Amino acid sequence: MKKSSKYPTSLKLINWLCRSELAEEIEGNLLEFREELKQSENRFKQLRYWLQVIQYLRPSTLKRFNHSKRSSMFIFNPISAIKSLVKQGASTAINIAGFTVGLFCVIFLYFYIQSEISVDQFHQDKDQIYRALRIGTMNEEPYDIGVTSAPFAYALKDDYSNNIQSVCRAFTDRGLVAFEDQKFYENQILFADPNFFTFFSFPLKRGNPHTVIENPNSIVLSQEIATKYFGNQDPLGKVLVLDNESEFIVTGIMDKAPASSHLEFDIVANIELFKEASFYSNWWSNFMSTYVKIETPAEAQYVESQLPNFVEKHFGDDNPVGPRMGMRLQPLTDIYFDNEVQYDVVTHGNITNIYILGIVALAILFIASFNYVNLSIAQSFKRAKEMALRKVLGGEKSRIVLQILGESLTLLLLASLISIGLTMVLKPVLANYFQLNFDMNWSDPNIYIFFSTLIISALLVSGLYPALLMASFDPNKVLKDKKLKLGKNAWLRKSLVISQFIISMVLIASTLVIKSQMNFVKNKDLGFDTGAVLKLEINNTEIRSNLESFKEKLKQSPYVSSVTLMTGEPGGFHDATILKTEGQEQDYRVRIAVADEDYLSTFGIQVIEGRDFSEDLESERGQTAIINETAMRLLGLSAQEVLANRFDLPSFDFHNIRIVGIAKDYHFTSLKNEIEPLIIMNAEARWRCGIKVNGNNLMASMQSVVSVWEEFTTDFPMQYTFLEDSMARLYETENKQSKVFTAFSGISIFLACMGVFGLVSHSTRQRQKEFGIRKVLGAKVTQIFGIVSKEFIILLLIATLIAVPLTFYMMDLWLEEFMYHIGLAQHWFLFLGSSLIAIIIAFVSIAVRTYKAATVSPAKSIRYE
Repeated sequence: MKKSSKYPTSLKLINWLCRSELAEEIEGNLLEFREELKQSENRFKQLRYWLQVIQYLRPSTLKRFNHSKRSSMFIFNPISAIKSLVKQGASTAINIAGFTVGLFCVIFLYFYIQSEISVDQFHQDKDQIYRALRIGTMNEEPYDIGVTSAPFAYALKDDYSNNIQSVCRAFTDRGLVAFEDQKFYENQILFADPNFFTFFSFPLKRGNPHTVIENPNSIVLSQEIATKYFGNQDPLGKVLVLDNESEFIVTGIMDKAPASSHLEFDIVANIELFKEASFYSNWWSNFMSTYVKIETPAEAQYVESQLPNFVEKHFGDDNPVGPRMGMRLQPLTDIYFDNEVQYDVVTHGNITNIYILGIVALAILFIASFNYVNLSIAQSFKRAKEMALRKVLGGEKSRIVLQILGESLTLLLLASLISIGLTMVLKPVLANYFQLNFDMNWSDPNIYIFFSTLIISALLVSGLYPALLMASFDPNKVLKDKKLKLGKNAWLRKSLVISQFIISMVLIASTLVIKSQMNFVKNKDLGFDTGAVLKLEINNTEIRSNLESFKEKLKQSPYVSSVTLMTGEPGGFHDATILKTEGQEQDYRVRIAVADEDYLSTFGIQVIEGRDFSEDLESERGQTAIINETAMRLLGLSAQEVLANRFDLPSFDFHNIRIVGIAKDYHFTSLKNEIEPLIIMNAEARWRCGIKVNGNNLMASMQSVVSVWEEFTTDFPMQYTFLEDSMARLYETENKQSKVFTAFSGISIFLACMGVFGLVSHSTRQRQKEFGIRKVLGAKVTQIFGIVSKEFIILLLIATLIAVPLTFYMMDLWLEEFMYHIGLAQHWFLFLGSSLIAIIIAFVSIAVRTYKAATVSPAKSIRYE
């Protein structure tokens, strides 16, 4: 019967592969099963259907495809493959363990990497959305600025209405959220324009995206936040109070987004809450992200070309940073991985970290594959007679290759199942340890494509050569000589061992270098004191309106040695401004901190010329400042000239400022950055409090500070961090990398030693008779160990010669991210140490296997063939 062109592929496969007397029944069962799936609500219906098809393709149902009268027994048989793997015992266990570890690493990191590269990819109009960036210049070096002020958005829309379809503004803030007697600080409150849910594609579980935050007092919650405040109650219509002042009505509940976003938030409210505030209409109050939607790249390019005119039109002579300011448009999909943008208020990823994790995971899998090749070659010595007999009985080379590949595939599939189970069980623990935030989306079809490609690649890398090698055995030589020499393949096996140890040595050395750099960061003199300094957020009007009284009350505590009020603490935000020198046309761009007279003493910052701020508030505040050594060098003046001159900060409206002191340079930002010119202004705009407490009694110190806080306000819980902790967070990415390299270097050396074990196993089997004769002639175990280990010394030395320069090059690139770092030449012992670690562990593996071979009875060894 001629089949229709629409005849399902699955049924064609059944008719081609299954015996004719069974095909019709199987076909009927499959059609019935498919109809049942159509009526069910099961997920992955197509996958479940094909799994059922595959189940029917078993040896008992397959046709006999005979190429000769005697070859049917050599068609791949899963049962035979499993029996063969069981018979191989220890080799199978080692291979399964190796592949399981390798596949586990790849699968675990696949989900993390997939989560990272999917950020912002779910927005329907992602290719039409751009963020407006300002371009500043720090002493002739341009840099992007991530924040703009409120007027930018609608000015852009008005000026380029033919090109810009719509605009949206957003910024995140912290606040105290209350419902009845429940109060919590929420750190991810997003204030946005009413069109936020139509401009972007964040899904809503409840609420109309066009109107959900249309009213100024509307608020939208994540499901987690809604449950946190309302439990099982219906949240819609409930009233939340923000900062004990503003009431908001819950009008919507957000659904879980398909992927992550550079904007992270749990609550969304209308930005028009701030419409009447003075800063809202100020072009220089930059604190939000401005987004524009432009239909085509050509139109976006045109708008970007017009931005210099836009700046000139809306700033003109009122531009305190003069011609240095510019603007550009940044595509939405570029935002997440652009870590060069300064003063940013959005979340960023690290693309370098993604590359490193991907390469390391694949390196681990390759080590596991190389192990399999080595162990298979070693095992082929024992299976030579089996392969020869298959050929004598009519087995074709292609059938033997198929059988060996089938064994490899069976082993890989078993390892895959174990690795998937381990991934699901260990994901929460490992994600927490490595501080990786991602979900495992098993419904994504890409995971099945990736996993299939991964298995096929691993099969070809690990299984193809051993299969071809065993199929190429000459049965006459094997059965006649009863032994097999594989010397011509030694170069491959040795190359694989060298490759394994190169990877292991690189990972170990990289781990040691990263840890040394982080120790350098931790122990370097930063120019200020990080010990026992408490930072408080001044987050309420009660304390803001009584700052001096609050400070004086804290100073009265016996556990407090110093208190400062500031905006711009070490490791915190430092704005940029123009410093103008009296009598000179040239101006200079510097960082700025605003602080009181106790700032330097609280942080232990040293004054090398002039003096500290005076406690005479009337003559000091708003009129005096201190600069660092870098700023003095930038000005090109001596300390005496700086102290004698007058300066202006026009963007902050400070004029005729006296520089009263020169502070010794200190690292007020990360060690990744060079120390920049800094001015510390004694003025009133201060939003944080730094408290030097008694480090020997932190519990009593904290209780003392809390009691003072509660004297001034009981409505707002105290928020604090230790300066030491906030400085450590500057190196969060590097600490993650250190953990990853430590874990994976351990895994790699473990797997590499398995490879050595396999090669030693082969070598000792080949030379078992020789060892027996040597023992009869008086050789000791240590001498036999020396004979076996000699060739591995050469392999490990070759690996070292390749790994050391490779690691030096890689780590030199990595250290370029730090302006201040260790010298690799001075830390040569780290590279030697990594090689010694790998060599010692390898020799332990060699010793274990050699000892077993060397202690066999000489009589048994001499008879061994």
